[in-house]
Amino acid sequence: MKPLLIVSHVACSRPGYLCDYLDRQSVTYRRFSIESGEALPPADELSGLVLLGAPVSVNSAQVWIEQEMALVRDCAEREIPVFGICFGGQLISKAFGGEVYAAPSMQIGWHPITITEQTRRLFNGNPVPEHFSAFEWHGETFTLPAGAVPLFNGDCIGNQGFLHRGCLAVQFHPEVTEEIIREWVARYEACVDKPTVCVQDHHEILLDVPLKLAAMRHMADNLFDWWLGQVEPVNTPR
Repeated sequence: MKPLLIVSHVACSRPGYLCDYLDRQSVTYRRFSIESGEALPPADELSGLVLLGAPVSVNSAQVWIEQEMALVRDCAEREIPVFGICFGGQLISKAFGGEVYAAPSMQIGWHPITITEQTRRLFNGNPVPEHFSAFEWHGETFTLPAGAVPLFNGDCIGNQGFLHRGCLAVQFHPEVTEEIIREWVARYEACVDKPTVCVQDHHEILLDVPLKLAAMRHMADNLFDWWLGQVEPVNTPR
């Protein structure tokens, strides 16, 4: 069976809860690090593609960014589902003609997300909350490519997710675990030492993290369920 490919761009941005979910479903997947310097596999070897976050801009002059965008477009042509998270979602936007640019402010911490009517239809009537709190950590935002279906809206930064040509993009982080959040807060402490409306300090970020994660995972599971349903069945255990 062809595996899902999960692409990470830096060691501290890991698939986290997504792997827990895939393991529960006995789904075959392969983890790939851009930092390895290896070539990305071609689309025809994949059943699906997941792109994680990165501490660089999609607009950076990095060869691998162009290669990833080409892989995204190739997957779309072959009807291979793509799921982009944060940087990965921004990359999907740019791959299909959207713009990625600096947001008015960084957005860090737990922020309210509103689903659209299109999101409700996407889940075919399954019970999903109209509002939920999601974990954010980004300084750039994106426009929706022409023809994209808006799925999620936010407070500090409006565009929080869309669907385009089988590619699901979200700005927030449904994959994080408590360990990942604590690591980011410690590693990037300077980003949270001066809180604003859109940037929470480390105390607010870490307050009741297990409860906040449990609430976010209700929506994350719905997202992963829907997206995995678009992927060619891969039931062979790893």
